[in-house]
Amino acid sequence: MIDSFNTMLERLAKGFVQLGQVSTDMAHELRTPINNLLGETQVALQQSRSTESYQQLLASNVEELERLARMLDNMLFLARTDPASALRQRQALSAADEVERIAEYFEGLAGDVDISIHASGEGVIWAEPMLLRRALANLCANAIKYGAPGTELMIQAVPTTGGINLRVSNHGETIAAEHLSRLFERFYRVDESRERSAQSNGLGLSIVATIMQLHNGRYSVSSDAGVTCFELFFPQRED
Repeated sequence: MIDSFNTMLERLAKGFVQLGQVSTDMAHELRTPINNLLGETQVALQQSRSTESYQQLLASNVEELERLARMLDNMLFLARTDPASALRQRQALSAADEVERIAEYFEGLAGDVDISIHASGEGVIWAEPMLLRRALANLCANAIKYGAPGTELMIQAVPTTGGINLRVSNHGETIAAEHLSRLFERFYRVDESRERSAQSNGLGLSIVATIMQLHNGRYSVSSDAGVTCFELFFPQRED
């Protein structure tokens, strides 16, 4: 009974720390888009403008609102994800099916920027299905966004001792070594000039890290000679 009570207290403490960190991060990151919305709207209201000017303002505001919506969705995911529930809902999933599913999903988006996708894999992934797919989707979206046109995005599943490795690699600019260890931190950006993008809020890779932690797995990234590879390790089911 004492052990159970201590475990409960430990989970509560971790939950409060997690919630406090998310609240702090949210307050900091929401400031920029809100200030942009207020500033642009206040300037526009100072004098009469043409219909075209108002349309441009609304388009700019929509971009900021999309960024806010995406940010809130990701932050709520980080705050609400329950480790115990994730572990209970793990299933044996076909690696070949999962990598093919994600490749088909991103085929159109990749084609729009002249990137082809090649998926291959075998073995079994012991994971919660929706969390696995979200982790792979975040990596693929990131790879397509920063991949060079006319190149190939590789999605691979490779069984190893004790589990399975999932790799997502693309061709593009080499990421400097000093950035690699921080890519999975919340809100970390290699290029701060991308901060205003509605599709970028610095949470995609931190969500991947959270998902891997929930699965007691590992995550890593390497970048050399124009090839960047993200690797996820899912441990096998314990009998």
